[in-house]
Amino acid sequence: MQINITRKSAGLSDSLKTYVESKLEGLGSRYDKVIDARVLVNEHDRSNCVEINLHVSGANLFAKDQSTNLRAAFDSCIDKLDKQLAKKKEKMRRKALTQQEALMSGKEIVESGHKPDNTSEIDQPILLFDPDEDEPEQRTGT
Repeated sequence: MQINITRKSAGLSDSLKTYVESKLEGLGSRYDKVIDARVLVNEHDRSNCVEINLHVSGANLFAKDQSTNLRAAFDSCIDKLDKQLAKKKEKMRRKALTQQEALMSGKEIVESGHKPDNTSEIDQPILLFDPDEDEPEQRTGT
């Protein structure tokens, strides 16, 4: 994973740079689809603003935090990104369910090109038109 760290107002110490890289590498080891990360550090009136753009295959994730302590701001951003990555990984896992797992979870399996049959439960009134009649007939689903 490629990591790009930028600080606008001043330089970044080696220990802080190593700290950020180790945290981002930890994300990369847990989620193997991380491509690169861009970290931007700004100072605003005695507080530090940290922005992290994480490029993952299929998505770009973003986290931003502001704190007086720079490491606390980094940790907060890492936690936010970790939650976003976990959510993305769970969505990918749910899409890859087998048919048996989908049936056990209560999901309906429909062949591609076919629409599911939901005619048994009608939530809204349906207007039925008969071409021989002048006025439409209203039918409710209850």
